[in-house]
Amino acid sequence: MEEGTSAFSESQSSSIEYRVSDDGKVKVTAFVFRPEVYKKIKAELEEYKWIDLDYLLATYPKNGTHFAWEVMTMLIQGSADCIKQPKQALMIDLVPINESKECFPSPRVLNTHYRTDVLPAEFRKAKTVVVMRNPKDAFISAYCHEKRLSSLFDSVKRAELNALKLEDFLQKFLYNKGIDYGNYFTYTEYMWSRRAEPNVLVIFYEDLKLHAAATIQKINEFMGTNRSPELVQQIAEATDFKRMKQAKVEAKPSESVTKMLAANLVDQEGQQLMIEQMYRKGGIGDWKNHLTVAQNEQFDAFLANWEGGKGIPFQY
Repeated sequence: MEEGTSAFSESQSSSIEYRVSDDGKVKVTAFVFRPEVYKKIKAELEEYKWIDLDYLLATYPKNGTHFAWEVMTMLIQGSADCIKQPKQALMIDLVPINESKECFPSPRVLNTHYRTDVLPAEFRKAKTVVVMRNPKDAFISAYCHEKRLSSLFDSVKRAELNALKLEDFLQKFLYNKGIDYGNYFTYTEYMWSRRAEPNVLVIFYEDLKLHAAATIQKINEFMGTNRSPELVQQIAEATDFKRMKQAKVEAKPSESVTKMLAANLVDQEGQQLMIEQMYRKGGIGDWKNHLTVAQNEQFDAFLANWEGGKGIPFQY
């Protein structure tokens, strides 16, 4: 099935790229920020051999990627100190994987917004943490994300994003019209279907917020990092949203990572803007502050007919 086109790819590239599953049944729009960089990203992914010491973090956009990446990387380093390097430097959608390997030795947490059936088979054997978030908060967070990062684009796309109305984005989100990485609902169905596999752990964003230490302990056990209850608690405290946001904004990445991101993504000023704007509220239930009664009723009607989501224990 063909999923929607990306706002990023539309502004940067005249042609649309896709990632396709091995059997050809799933086709999602690839994230293309710079066409020349995407060619390297695609080629290196196809040839990459998975390193068993590494972990994969797979999340749909705005489902808690930064939060979980920070937790997992703290578990690896055995410390609750803020990770000074940005998550984007290990995002296989944004940076050629061999370049990130030069800056970050294993073990490390590679991360992606792609559903894993459109990645090479090497990545499906990785020890993978999947984070899911209730669709209403995911929708609101994605909408705000589009608006907040509009300044990274050219004037035409910036004006388009600034004029984007919530109602229009709701139609895109629910009915698969122009959404990065394809549709939230089909993504979530597929990743939920992998939950019983021994190399996959599915957690919920809301549990990371409401039951931080217990959820981090699940991740600790799954990863095999064997960190103490004391450190798990320290990580829970260090990744409290306000504390984590402040630490990440103040962090100074290494020169090599800054240069790598400048070569493949955005310059140093843009990197700082991404960090500052990426962390918004990090709460649960913010959709109640944005959706009108009519919009919420439309959302509820859609969810009532979403057969693939009926067994997923979302928390709103």
